[in-house]
Amino acid sequence: MIFKIAFKNIWRNKLRSWTVIIAIALGIFGGLSVISTATGLSDMRQLNAIKTYVSHIQIHDSNYLKYSGLKDIITADKEIFSFIKESKETEGVSARLRIESFIQSAGGTSGVVLNGIDPEAEKHVTNIAEMLQEGNYLSDYKRKPPILISNKLAAKLNANIKTTLQCSFTDANGLPATGVFKVVDIFSTSNSMYDEVNAFVRLEDLQAISGVYGSHEIALTLKDEELVEQYREKLIATFPEVHIASWRGIAPELGYADKMMDLVMTIFLLIIMLALAFGIVNTMLMAVLERKKELGMLISVGMNKRKVFWMIVWESIFLALIAGPLGIISSYAAIQFFGKYGIDLSFAADGLRSVGLESVIYPTIHPNYYIVISILVVSTAIVSCIYPALKALKLNPAETLRTA
Repeated sequence: MIFKIAFKNIWRNKLRSWTVIIAIALGIFGGLSVISTATGLSDMRQLNAIKTYVSHIQIHDSNYLKYSGLKDIITADKEIFSFIKESKETEGVSARLRIESFIQSAGGTSGVVLNGIDPEAEKHVTNIAEMLQEGNYLSDYKRKPPILISNKLAAKLNANIKTTLQCSFTDANGLPATGVFKVVDIFSTSNSMYDEVNAFVRLEDLQAISGVYGSHEIALTLKDEELVEQYREKLIATFPEVHIASWRGIAPELGYADKMMDLVMTIFLLIIMLALAFGIVNTMLMAVLERKKELGMLISVGMNKRKVFWMIVWESIFLALIAGPLGIISSYAAIQFFGKYGIDLSFAADGLRSVGLESVIYPTIHPNYYIVISILVVSTAIVSCIYPALKALKLNPAETLRTA
């Protein structure tokens, strides 16, 4: 009986009830939309970093991290490379020689890090090969060694494909060395800051010019990202003499962003629930004050205060149970749609690329958020109606019945 009365009561003023229902639904929709967009941005930034320059795990000589010396190569690089390549967990592994160089063309100069790579091995670790203008991944060249530069670096050097570049650095003996390369293609990643200071050449070409035969860095990706820390511990136990770091250690800002995202989203949900709570309190208090005479009549004919209390509580719960599914279903449909087709932010492409993001965002959200938001909405409705319900219990039947 209490359920029927409570459900009928919320439709006595349809305009007010629908206003509250729509407000709650919009609050849920807005909250889940912001969470899904922020999660999509965070996931994109992390994935782009891993696929562009961080990879899952990187291995260096301990001295290289301190001094970045040309001779600080990984002494057991061949053994480590073979061990990783034969592991079942590994998706790809690439050895790199990294040399800081001064690069110049007829149109400009710049500082750059020359990355000596094996093009075929690098394809399985980074996505540079997928971001070329013409698809010439250090393969089609004639006399001069090939080089890949970014679109941003090309603009800085006033260089194009087939432009000759001169790279100057110090060789293994501490003497000046110069390498002359020809641009065979231009790439563009989602991180403009990375693009500006990195160029790629063949490993054997850079070794021949520098006189350094080895690698400063071994980068690898795994088939399952969840196994990163476990596989890192395995490598540390096998090769304790080198420094081995996961992407969380290499780029701590990415891991920190994940933790901050959880905290920000929690605070954001609490703000939404607080706003919804005030809306429900206001609505239920108005409903109680408008029905003082009716509530006094119910109490005077024998309805005890406990039933009056639960009647008002159930009115609030019914509002939440109607609004909750509306907000969740509409949010789910929007997230699925934009998660497939993306949100185009081309007008802010340059700003997004400066922080490692693409111009099309694909919202995503963990399914647990739907459960959490459902529980929070019902809990908020119950807590919000306690004050109006207590207000109703304080009514004096004799006084309310004399009210006009």
